[in-house]
Amino acid sequence: MPTLTLNIPNTTFVSSAQPDNNLSTYPLMYAGTDPSFQYCISLMQIALPSIPVTKVDSALLQLAVIVKSGAAPSPVVVNRVTTPFDKATVTYNTLPQFTATTSQINVTTSDLYTTIQIDVTSLVNEWLAGTFPNEGIALTNIDGTTEVQFATNAIVYEPYFPQLTLTYSSTPADNTAICYSYAQLANIINQLIAMYSTNVITVYTTGLAASTITGTPYQLYSSSEGTYGGIFVLLDAGQQEAIPLNSITAIYTGAGTVYNPEIKYLPPQTFTPGCDTNIITAIHDYLSVSTNVQMYMGSNISASGMIYKNEYGILVLSDELGNTPVFIPVTHITAVLSANAITSEQKGEYPRIAVVSQNQL
Repeated sequence: MPTLTLNIPNTTFVSSAQPDNNLSTYPLMYAGTDPSFQYCISLMQIALPSIPVTKVDSALLQLAVIVKSGAAPSPVVVNRVTTPFDKATVTYNTLPQFTATTSQINVTTSDLYTTIQIDVTSLVNEWLAGTFPNEGIALTNIDGTTEVQFATNAIVYEPYFPQLTLTYSSTPADNTAICYSYAQLANIINQLIAMYSTNVITVYTTGLAASTITGTPYQLYSSSEGTYGGIFVLLDAGQQEAIPLNSITAIYTGAGTVYNPEIKYLPPQTFTPGCDTNIITAIHDYLSVSTNVQMYMGSNISASGMIYKNEYGILVLSDELGNTPVFIPVTHITAVLSANAITSEQKGEYPRIAVVSQNQL
């Protein structure tokens, strides 16, 4: 289970006794009633990093207690700040608005010179889900008699720096870009089966001697353990021809066919960071719709045409009218040439796909 600890350098406090003064240079932040500063509120701005989930299992705010006045416990409440503020200029008179959360802790004298932990999981998850904007945290103590002073980064002693520790479950494998690409391909194949059920289509596959499998679309076979189909089955004169999704480099719907505008694509999602995300998102962003290209899928298969559709995990080559579309999973693309490298004769034959050395099945 991944754990991430964040430093919180942007901290300050405001004082009712000095309503126009910014106190961000102080090494401590005050919460409660102080003899000199009177009523004080601590403020923190927390920059959340990009993580591959929209919900954490736990979020713990860690604060070092340097001063605790009075014998009675000090009830410190975590408040969600609702309006922006600048820690370098904020004062009591320009205090941002905030609202209380359910996160609270009673600080006692036994907590002196120790680090306390406050559970702020609900608040962080609201930020991650976009329920509320992340404007920061305000710490209040309204008992009217006690105060707590917490260490900030300005205290120099690093073990006392305020921190936020996030713990979250590992992202499921199907949240990766490569698994999303296979899910996208399965999604398209299901629609091709329904929309082009009587067409003789051609599926191009990988291999040193690339093969083409021709037939009418019959089934996307799924195992009992699978979340979607993993084998595309064609029918040719009653014979079933099974093609694993990971070997498909292109699907050609056949001469005379036209792209069906009712085809739906999976919605984009936030992918788990990794090498597959880098490649698949780069291909999506690099290739623009309406661009004329020549594309290679291994050493034996090439396709040329206009990019008619560009979705994460899959491209469609066609002409301006969507004639004879070719569906290309991005996972097997080895090279793309721009329109400048394609002759006018080639453009006049759009779209087209070819196997240089073919083993016809």
